[in-house]
Amino acid sequence: MASKKVNQVNLKGIFDMDVMEVTEQTKETELVYDFKEILSDFNGKTVSITIKEENELPIKE
Repeated sequence: MASKKVNQVNLKGIFDMDVMEVTEQTKETELVYDFKEILSDFNGKTVSITIKEENELPIKE
C-alpha cells in the first residue's frame, strides 16, 4: 500500500449552521471558528466526512 499524506481538521464545540461557525468554550475563553472557511480548504478534493455528537451518559444514583 502506498503512503498517504492526510490533511485533517478537528473541531469540538457548538455548531451554528445559520452562520457556519463552531464555538468552543475553554476554561479561559470562547473560541469561534469559521467553519465555511475551513471547509473551503477542501473544495474540489476527495474527502471523507465524519460528524459526531457527544452526550454525557446518565449516572445511576
